[in-house]
Amino acid sequence: MANYPAYDILLTSSKTEDEDGIVDDFSQGGVQHSRIFYSQSYYTFSLDHSLTLAQFNSLKATYDAGKRDEYTLTYYDESPIATYTVKFIGPPQITGNNGVTYFVTSRLRGTKD
Repeated sequence: MANYPAYDILLTSSKTEDEDGIVDDFSQGGVQHSRIFYSQSYYTFSLDHSLTLAQFNSLKATYDAGKRDEYTLTYYDESPIATYTVKFIGPPQITGNNGVTYFVTSRLRGTKD
């Protein structure tokens, strides 16, 4: 399994969400019905990067070559540092630029190792 490209992650704007795999529905009478889709915890990542155009093209090439491949992501939001097995949810997107630096968001989903 390849590593997710080692670009700096802007932790101030990047997000991670825990998924519990449970979907709750309510009938018209107010009765709750829960469906459990998976027991393992999944995490959704929205990683923001500040990249050069060449780095963005490399990240995009990684996505294009392995859209459904699994990658190892080292994420620094807790101590000790955690690693995750992740897949791309969609292609990396340029969210802005200042002429030299491109601000890129990459969305991933996976499990903690």
